[in-house]
Amino acid sequence: MTSPRKSEDVVQQLLAAMHLTVTNYHPTVRQTGLTLSGLIPGTAFFPGGSGLWRGLEPRGPLPDLFPDAPVMFVGHNFDSIRAFDKSFANGGEAGWEFWRRLLEILAGASLKPERCFFTNVLMGLKPGSATGSMPSVPDYKNQCSQFLQKQIEIVRPLALVALGVNAERFVSRLDLPWIESLHPTDWYFRETNTRQQRLKAQGAFIAKFLCS
Repeated sequence: MTSPRKSEDVVQQLLAAMHLTVTNYHPTVRQTGLTLSGLIPGTAFFPGGSGLWRGLEPRGPLPDLFPDAPVMFVGHNFDSIRAFDKSFANGGEAGWEFWRRLLEILAGASLKPERCFFTNVLMGLKPGSATGSMPSVPDYKNQCSQFLQKQIEIVRPLALVALGVNAERFVSRLDLPWIESLHPTDWYFRETNTRQQRLKAQGAFIAKFLCS
């Protein structure tokens, strides 16, 4: 069993490694902060936030200890510049529909959010809309792939859950147990009368993988 690690120390280690590894950004992509003070002060995916569950309320406290062998949920890219600024001002993004759906998936997997680390493959903040391709320059995606490997070395996850096919393309290259899950915003969950049932079923799918 590994010694407990402080969340602040691990997140700061991730930020330092990110800024050393990912240096080639498209001019329209905004880089995220070098320190915790530059991140969303509440629940939010890395690199916009700490990647740790800080509760539903705005400006929830960073947990003292980083989870041991967490399940690492990996999205494609964080979000738009506009969405980051809004979440930063609001003190978190846990109130958004994305998180409400993700929490239903976690409940279906009998997985507490405190036992997870939430991150992305592509670093930086996307200009314009959150949807669509992330602007890229030569070696950007390769550097992000290298940093994803570095994230794994720092986080020390039990397993990876790729949220959607775009994240799966990167996660599938790694030498660690992984599974692809539907992204919480996938069209499959659009019908309100079946959404909760389908989200819980997606969670059960993840639970079966984690128990195998």
